[in-house]
Amino acid sequence: MSTKLKARQSELAIEIDALQTEAAEKRFEITFDNVKSIKTVQDHLNKGYTWKTQNAAVVVSLYDQFKTQGKSLTTDSEPVISLRGHELNALYQALLNVEGTGIENARRFITMLTQIGEAVGVAMQELSELNSTLNDLHTELAEVDAQLEALEGVEVVSPELESEATESNN
Repeated sequence: MSTKLKARQSELAIEIDALQTEAAEKRFEITFDNVKSIKTVQDHLNKGYTWKTQNAAVVVSLYDQFKTQGKSLTTDSEPVISLRGHELNALYQALLNVEGTGIENARRFITMLTQIGEAVGVAMQELSELNSTLNDLHTELAEVDAQLEALEGVEVVSPELESEATESNN
């Protein structure tokens, strides 16, 4: 039993490491209606989004991705921005947590959200599934670790207790 659990523990550790590496390197593509929509998101991040200390660095990284990738697009190329998971999450948060003033600003925001909302939602679903798989693997690994600890405790403690009990009875 212990050998099977140790083998499973090793398999899970390898699988988790591989999946975490894949998740860190994975890029999620957001397709826009046109290049102008990318500029609209940049403007939103630059002028319409209130950042906080805990997300300032990732918002800057997100903006820089839009700026760099947006520059390389031509009017003939497909308007796609490729983001890492943490940048995608920052974009989602920047679209979800917005306060603004003025009807024209609200109109511009709703138009932007309509144009990219579905693409961001699909990418977020993919990210969520990846994170869920990782969470499931970590949960299984924790269960295997607990089972191994319990078995090792029985194997190590029982002979010692048995020996001590025998000695104290004599």
